[in-house]
Amino acid sequence: MDFDKFRQDVEKIQRDCWAQVIRQYYNKLSQNQIKTKAHQTDFQTIADVESEKFLTQKLTQMLPGSLVLGEEAEAAGNVSLDIFTQAKKDALIWVIDPIDGTYNFVKGHDDFAIIIALVQNNETIGGWIYKPKTDEVVSAIKGHGAFYNGVPCNTSAHDNGQLADLAGYSPLIYSSRAGVKDHFVKAAKSLQNVDNLRSSGVHYMNIAQGKADFYICHHSKPWDHVAGAFIVKEAGGMTTQWDQQDYKPSDNKALLITANSAASHQALHGHFIKTIKP
Repeated sequence: MDFDKFRQDVEKIQRDCWAQVIRQYYNKLSQNQIKTKAHQTDFQTIADVESEKFLTQKLTQMLPGSLVLGEEAEAAGNVSLDIFTQAKKDALIWVIDPIDGTYNFVKGHDDFAIIIALVQNNETIGGWIYKPKTDEVVSAIKGHGAFYNGVPCNTSAHDNGQLADLAGYSPLIYSSRAGVKDHFVKAAKSLQNVDNLRSSGVHYMNIAQGKADFYICHHSKPWDHVAGAFIVKEAGGMTTQWDQQDYKPSDNKALLITANSAASHQALHGHFIKTIKP
């Protein structure tokens, strides 16, 4: 297989999805084209639904016989999160988040992304994150490294384990879980900066190209994290669950910590995680 061509072909599908489906709705959504799911700011729009259909069609045409786990299809009850363990051996599974950061999309902000991963035997073998408003893409094929707009990219060089050097992301600084928010807000004071852009895809994109150092989160829906964790790994970083077990696509209830290096990961785990129980 020509891995570069394969990687670029998926990138083209992402760009086509923006140009042909999503862009027409950006800053032009009517109220009846926006719904809420789990809570008042968990939006689903007509753009999410239509773009997932577009991606599903194009990706399964690209790999005939492949399966798809899409965020909107799962929400509709058309596919199960158990697909990774129930699929036949060697089955290829596309994992799609058609618009990651739908809140930002609805509000007219730039930080949203189209996320695609390719999984086989519960192992990620490909990942793509495309940020349409800036036409940026990070992607990776297993064993071939990570690329930012076609150029090899790497995580940041902060690998001395010094917390004061690290900047990254965690929605836990806004958590409603008892004791968790206070702990994370206090712990975050030892770091250079902790933010939340409301898009896992953009978080991972920035870590993979060295613009940020970490991402700590308390949910692990595969469409949000499988591609990004994989791309960061190919760029030189690492992701584990909070108990430091490996992260697999089927771990959809795991709490995750991603870092630019093993030294940063160890320092962050000791500072944020060891002192609390998930």
